[in-house]
Amino acid sequence: MSSTIQNPHDRFFRASMSNPKVAREFIKKHLPAHIAKKIDPKSLKLMPGNFIEDLQEWKTDLLFTVTFEGAPGYIYLLIEHQRRAERLMPLRMLEYTCKIIRTHLQENRDAPLPCIYPIVLYNGIKPYPYTTDFFELFSDPTFARELLLKPFQLIDLTQFSDDDLKEQSLLGIMELLLKYAFARDTLLLIKKIGTLLQKADQMNEIELLRESAEYVFQTRSDDLSKNHILNELKKHLSTPTQKDIMTIAEAFVEEGRQEGIQTGIQTGIQTGRQEGRNEERKKFRALLHKQLERRFPGQVTSNHLGLLEEADAESLSLWGERLIDAHCIEEVFIW
Repeated sequence: MSSTIQNPHDRFFRASMSNPKVAREFIKKHLPAHIAKKIDPKSLKLMPGNFIEDLQEWKTDLLFTVTFEGAPGYIYLLIEHQRRAERLMPLRMLEYTCKIIRTHLQENRDAPLPCIYPIVLYNGIKPYPYTTDFFELFSDPTFARELLLKPFQLIDLTQFSDDDLKEQSLLGIMELLLKYAFARDTLLLIKKIGTLLQKADQMNEIELLRESAEYVFQTRSDDLSKNHILNELKKHLSTPTQKDIMTIAEAFVEEGRQEGIQTGIQTGIQTGRQEGRNEERKKFRALLHKQLERRFPGQVTSNHLGLLEEADAESLSLWGERLIDAHCIEEVFIW
């Protein structure tokens, strides 16, 4: 959280709300009664500084920790000193609420999510003209309510029988391969999808068959030779398609043929490649550290450096992308 006090509005507002009596009166006056009665007044505590570190000059925020019937929670209060209201404020408040939750989880990882009550205090020249309802920002609020902030749809492949998954011939290939992604019997898996492979072949879905064959080769978890896998695949494909699949598979098969006589060479190559990848990660890690220091001077902690040091290439790349639009350093490292 930033400790910078930006303007007289900020100083006055913060000083007033730092008075416990003023804060309690504010809650009693402005919060709905059924919510206010859940709050233990003695638990109300103002956290120092602005929670959102890069707020524009005309915005100030306060974050109070409270307990709602004994459970940890927060009251987030944003005051706008600007003359014109912001139309997308409901979206912004949702983003800030999610950030509070993420920050809370950094120190309470296994705890339930905290309840947060968001408030905007507006003192513009004219009455506030926009909706305070996030869903009213959509062209079809009713449909938006059906889609958003609801339990997400879970498609648990482990709960579908193989026969259910085979009802759709093309989709069935993907879902069965994913369902048995950790199976140790590759030949049995290919036999399971054999009829689906034949149907895809008849439908001339060559690209799907190529991707499926490559996926099987790359993810097999048993010690079966690549030739055995390829031979089983061929049983379910037409001759023209077999040749097409061979183009994808022959690299894997050739690699298998050479393993016995080139173990040392391959090990050296792989070691070199790994060292090269490690060197590239080291350079990117240093660059990301430098950019973080420039974007958020004085805010890079030893914890952040530890995350950079332990991160794989995928995480470093993701953090680099987040750095572009991040409002604060915590948004870069949100997991």
